[in-house]
Amino acid sequence: MTSLPSDLLTDPIYPLLKANVIQSTGLAYYADKDADLARRIRGRVAALELSDCASYLFVLRGPGGPAEMDKLVMELTIGETYFFRYSEQFDALREIVLPDLIKRKSASRHLRIWSAGCATGPEPYSVSILLKREFGHRIEGWDISILGTDINRQFLALAREGRFEEWALRSLPDDIRLRCFSQVGQMWVIAPEYREWVAFQYHNLVENPFPSLVNNLVGFDLILCRNVMIYFSPEIIRRMLAQFEQCLLEGGWFLVGHAEPNTQLYQSFHLVSAPGTALYQKRTPACPTPPAAGTGPYPWQLPALDSTADIPLFPLPQGTKQTLTTNLVPRASGEEKAPQAEETLSSQLAAVRQLADRGDWENALRVSTVLIDRDRLNPVAHFFHALILEGSGRGPASEQSLRQAIYLDRSFVLGHYHLGLLLQKKGDPNGARRSFRNVLTLLSPMKSSDTFDLADGITTGELTELTRMHLEVLSTAGEARG
Repeated sequence: MTSLPSDLLTDPIYPLLKANVIQSTGLAYYADKDADLARRIRGRVAALELSDCASYLFVLRGPGGPAEMDKLVMELTIGETYFFRYSEQFDALREIVLPDLIKRKSASRHLRIWSAGCATGPEPYSVSILLKREFGHRIEGWDISILGTDINRQFLALAREGRFEEWALRSLPDDIRLRCFSQVGQMWVIAPEYREWVAFQYHNLVENPFPSLVNNLVGFDLILCRNVMIYFSPEIIRRMLAQFEQCLLEGGWFLVGHAEPNTQLYQSFHLVSAPGTALYQKRTPACPTPPAAGTGPYPWQLPALDSTADIPLFPLPQGTKQTLTTNLVPRASGEEKAPQAEETLSSQLAAVRQLADRGDWENALRVSTVLIDRDRLNPVAHFFHALILEGSGRGPASEQSLRQAIYLDRSFVLGHYHLGLLLQKKGDPNGARRSFRNVLTLLSPMKSSDTFDLADGITTGELTELTRMHLEVLSTAGEARG
C-alpha cells in the first residue's frame, strides 16, 4: 500500500528527500509547501511501487536517478503557457526592443535570442512569429537564432513537435492562427517558416553552467526568463541574474515575468518603462580602446577575417600523429587534472573561451584562427573554432570545422555530439542520428560519473541522457512525418 501524503510528511527521511529535490532542481518554491510537494512525490512513489521516502531517495541517488528526477520534475513544474502571453510585453518587444536590436545589429545581421524556461515552446515560437510578420522585410537574409531551454524533457519533446492544443492558441487573432498554423485533427501545428529559427535543448538553470560556449549559451541580444525565477530562492535568483547579465551582449535586453520586477535585484540593469511592463537592458560601460595586435593579453597578430571564405581542411599525411594537448576524454570522478604539455596552447584556448563567453565573436574567431594556423593537427582548436563560427552565424563553416576535428580524432565525443546538434538544426535527421549514435558508442565503456573538462564538467551520464533524448526526438519526428 503506497503512502498517503500525510504519511510522507511524517516519514523521518522526508526532510532529507525534500532537501535533495530542492537542491537538484532549485525549486525553492516548494520549501514551505510540504503538502503540495509530498502529493507530487507520492505519484512517483506509487508509480515505482515503493513504500517510503528512503527507498525513493535511494532511487534518486542510484544509476537511474537522473531519469527518475526528470519524471519528478514533470510533476513539479508547470507547463501551462500560451502564445503571446502577456500582450503588453510583446507590444514592448514590437515597439522598443526589436527595433533597437535590428538597428544596432544591422552591420553583423546576426541576432541571438534565448527563451529560458520555455516549457512546451509557445514563447520562442511567438517571438519567431513576431519577427517574421512584423520585421521580415528588415531582417531578410539575417542569421537568426532563437533557443528555448527547459528542465522538463517531456516539455522539450512537445516543443520540438510544434503541435499545440486549442487552449495554447486562445489569445491569437484568427488571421495569425490561420496563417501561422495548420489544423491536424484536434491539434494545431506551427508552420515550417516559423520553426526554422527555433531550436530547443535541455538546461538546468541551477545545476548547469552558463554562460557556456560549449552549451551554446553565450552572446545573446535578448533573453526572456518569464515566470521562472519565482520558483527559486533569493540567493539563487541573484546568482542567476549575474549569469544572465554575462550571457548578454552590451545593450542586450532581459525580460522577466510581469510579477517579477524587483528594483534591488535588477539594479545592475538599466530599467526601461513601457506601458504595462518593465524592461531591463544591460548597461554599456565606457569601453577602452582595444589593444593593438601584438600587445595586451593576446600577444600575437590577429588576422583580418573574410566571413565568406571557407575554412580550409587539412588532410593528415598517412602515418602522421595528431598533436593532442587538451583533455578530450572525461576525467574519472575525483581525478585531478593532469598538467598540460603545452601551457601556452592551453592558455590560448582559455582566452578563446573567455572571449566567446562574453560574446566577442570576432576577436574569438581571430584568436582561434591563429591557433589553427599554429597547430593544424589539434582537434580541440578546430572544435572551439567550430563553436565560435556557429555562435557568430557561420553555420556551414562551423560544420566543416567540426568534421575536421572529428577527422583528426575519431573518438572526439564532443565533436560528434555538436555535429549531431548542428545537423539536427540544419534539418538533416539521418546525419544527426549517425552522429548521436557515435556518441553513445563512444560513451558506452565510460563511467557515468566521469566528467568532460571541455564541456564545463558535464558527466558522461548526463551526456548520455541528452544524446538519447535527441535520438528520441528525431525518432518521434520521423514517425510523425511517416
